Amino acid sequence: MEFLLIWVLNGHFADSGLRYANAGECYAAAQNAGSELQYAGVTPPKFTCIPIKQGYEFKLYLQPEQSGARFPF
Repeated sequence: MEFLLIWVLNGHFADSGLRYANAGECYAAAQNAGSELQYAGVTPPKFTCIPIKQGYEFKLYLQPEQSGARFPF
């Protein structure tokens, strides 16, 4: 089984495209990337590592845009 690093950005999910052999390796990569962003003064996105079946095509499902937003630009 492989693990996939998923970034969560404002309710949307982003597939990192990277696959890891175990959850520990996936988590460490995400922590390191987050630390690098913090060092640069950027708040890192939330992340999760999920198991995926090898050879499975992962699909992303985005949240629909909210209508009636305060700032429509």
